[in-house]
Amino acid sequence: MTAFAVTDNLDWTVSKRSLCFMGNDGELVKWPSKVAVVRDDNGKCLGAVSSDYETVQNQDLLKLIQPMVDEGVLTVENMGYLSHGAKVFAQAKINQEFQVIGESYKAYITLLNGHIGNASVAIGPSATRVICGNTFAMAYSGLGEKYRHHVGVNDKVLSSTAILNYVDGAMKKYSQYVDKLATTRCTETQFRNALESIYNKDTKDIRNAKQLTNLFYAGKGNEGKTFYDAFNSITEFASNYSRKSVAGRLNYSQFGQGAAINQRAMSVLTEMATV
Repeated sequence: MTAFAVTDNLDWTVSKRSLCFMGNDGELVKWPSKVAVVRDDNGKCLGAVSSDYETVQNQDLLKLIQPMVDEGVLTVENMGYLSHGAKVFAQAKINQEFQVIGESYKAYITLLNGHIGNASVAIGPSATRVICGNTFAMAYSGLGEKYRHHVGVNDKVLSSTAILNYVDGAMKKYSQYVDKLATTRCTETQFRNALESIYNKDTKDIRNAKQLTNLFYAGKGNEGKTFYDAFNSITEFASNYSRKSVAGRLNYSQFGQGAAINQRAMSVLTEMATV
């Protein structure tokens, strides 16, 4: 069975090492056309490749998304490896304020790599979450950019703009939505109607309706005037007041019920603002 592991880091490296076989005289003979790819942390041999094979280290691949992770634009949600590290994967999502802008931006930003000869580097958005060998193959088949491990592959990978273009497209689209919300007047009655649509219940049954209304008028940067103030009140509540602990608020706003509410908020408020 193919070993599958999810991890919070891929901080190990690989190196190419000589392969030898036993000659007729009992002496070891170096195999000149093949080398082994070995995990440096545990000495595990991942496969045999040609001598001109160029490795792409895990951390070099992750450089494609790390700056955006550090800036809070992306969140890594799924990372790990198959076959003891012969194939590795990392998947990130655009953070919630960009996820809510539409279906086309709900895919995983996916990085796949193989430390064996039959797996290229693959980069791009994918709707498939990698959870096993089969889903790794499905994600791999759908990615638009693939680079074989020939000489110069690292330069090609690090010069890829596929992820940056994808994220920039999402941010541009989001900006268009925000511009509409920020320039359209929202009354208190419209805000209450929006809450009922977003939470799918009467205002009197929304436990935090009073606090959300206060945030609409006096939340960070809010004045209670526009649909963007309305949207900010909901996202600010999710991020800062929804749970007692920091971890609880993060889970609620990024992955839990709060993330779904934020998405509905953008949809509902945008529709109301365009009427």
